[in-house]
Amino acid sequence: MQQRIFPALIVLALAGLVIGSYGMFDRLVNGLQPVAFGSYVPWGLWVSFYLFFLGLSAGAFLVTILTYLLGIKILEGIGPLSGFMVLVCLFCEMLFILLDLGYMSRAFYQFFLTPSFTSLLTWMFLLFNAMGIIYTLKTYFLIRGDIITKAPDKKGIVGLVYRLLSFGKSQYSKEMEESDRHRVHILAWISLPVGLLFYATNGAFFAVLINRPIWNSAMTPLLFVVAALLSGGALVAFLTFVYVKNGNGLRDNLVKYLGRAVLFLLCTFLALEAMQLFVGYQTGRTDIITSLNHIIKGPTWWIFWIGHLGIGSFIPLILLVFLANNPNAVAAACFLIFGTFLSVRYNFIIPDQAVYKLEGLEFVFRHARLSTDYVPNLNEWLVSIWIMSAGLLAFLLGTRYLPIANANFGGMNHAS
Repeated sequence: MQQRIFPALIVLALAGLVIGSYGMFDRLVNGLQPVAFGSYVPWGLWVSFYLFFLGLSAGAFLVTILTYLLGIKILEGIGPLSGFMVLVCLFCEMLFILLDLGYMSRAFYQFFLTPSFTSLLTWMFLLFNAMGIIYTLKTYFLIRGDIITKAPDKKGIVGLVYRLLSFGKSQYSKEMEESDRHRVHILAWISLPVGLLFYATNGAFFAVLINRPIWNSAMTPLLFVVAALLSGGALVAFLTFVYVKNGNGLRDNLVKYLGRAVLFLLCTFLALEAMQLFVGYQTGRTDIITSLNHIIKGPTWWIFWIGHLGIGSFIPLILLVFLANNPNAVAAACFLIFGTFLSVRYNFIIPDQAVYKLEGLEFVFRHARLSTDYVPNLNEWLVSIWIMSAGLLAFLLGTRYLPIANANFGGMNHAS
C-alpha cells in the first residue's frame, strides 16, 4: 500500500472509532433500548452487517483452500493476506452478532453449559470458534519464517511482538519451513469441511424458519455460499491490486485471474437471484409476493435497483466483460461489488420481516416495538461505524507491521 494512503486510512479508522464511540457506549450501558428493531423485526442492520462480513471472509477462505490444499501456485502470494482477512472478518462478525444479542454474556457460557446439538445456533457457535482457531494457526505458520528472520531488525513495541511470536527462535531453517508447510496443508484439509459447514449452516439457519417464506427455501444455503464467495472474492481481488507489488506483471495477472472468477460468480448469483424472484412470484402466495414487492417497489426500492443491480452488478459486469484485461478496471469492478453488497444482505434480512404474518395484526397492538416499519436509527449506524473502524484499524496495523501482505510469489517466506 502506498505510503500516502496508509496514514489517511488510519485517520479514517480512528475518526470512525471516535464518532461511533457514543453509540457503542449507549449500547453497552442501555442494552437494546436505543435500537429501532423490536418484536416483529428482531433482526436489523447489525445482522445484515454480520452476513456482509461473513461473505467477505468466505472469499478469503476460498483463496486459502485453492492455494494450500489444491496447490494453485499463482495465488500463493496472497495466501497470508487472505488468511489474515478471514480473522479480521470473523472479529467483525463476532462483534456485530454479540451486540445484537439482548444478553451478550450468554454467548460466553450458555453454549458451554447447556449446548443443544439439535440447534443450528449451537453448531454455528462451534464452527465459528473452530474457524477462528484454524485461521489463527494457519496465518501464524504462514508468516512465522518472516517473523523469526526479521525479529532482530525490529525495534520498540513491534520488535517485542516479533520476539514474542518467535518463541525464542533465532533461525528459520529449511526443515522448519517444510514443517510449517506441512502444518498449513493439514490445517487447509481441516478448514475445508469446517468452512463449508460454517457458511452453509448460516444459510440453513434462515432456511428452516417456516414462517419466513423467502428464507424458507432449499435454495437459501446455496445462495448464501455463492453470495459469500462473490463478495469475498471481489474483496480479495481488490486487496490484491492494492497490496501486491507488480513485479514482472504478476499482480496484474493475478487480478485478471481473480476477475474472471468474480465474473463467473456474479453471473451465477444474479441467475440464482432471478430464479428466486421468478419462482416466488409464480407461487401466487400473498405473503411471498408482498415480501418480494417490498424489495422491488417498496420504500427502499432504490437499495435493490440502484445499490445492488445498478452500481453493484450492471457497472461491474460491463467492466469485467469489456475491460477484462485492464487490472485497474477489474479492481474498480470488484470494489463496487463488495462495497455495495450490504444492499444484498439488507434486502435479504428486512423484507421478509416487513410483512405481518397475521392479517390485521397491526391493529391489535400498537407500540413502537410492534411494527414492521423498520429503519435503522442513529445508534445502530454509530455502532456499525465503530465496529467497521475497529476492523479496518486491525487490518491496517496487521498488514503494515506484520509480514502479512506477501508480495514475494513462490510460497511462504524464509530466509534466503
